[in-house]
Amino acid sequence: MAHQMAMEFEHVHADVIEANEFPEMAGYFGVDGVPKVIINDRLEFSGAIPEESFVEAIRQAVGLIGETEQTE
Repeated sequence: MAHQMAMEFEHVHADVIEANEFPEMAGYFGVDGVPKVIINDRLEFSGAIPEESFVEAIRQAVGLIGETEQTE
């Protein structure tokens, strides 16, 4: 999903790192499951999630969702 968004929106960038080939980098980013997604160094999650949750996480990371809206 991240790559699809990067192709559609010029301000979205996505990188893929093969954890088995770069174990030091995987350790640095705390990869304990795949996929591991880190958004703006603020939010992260591991494992597959529904598309709706993924989009919500991105909206949260870029500040499109306020604190009160997150808890409702």
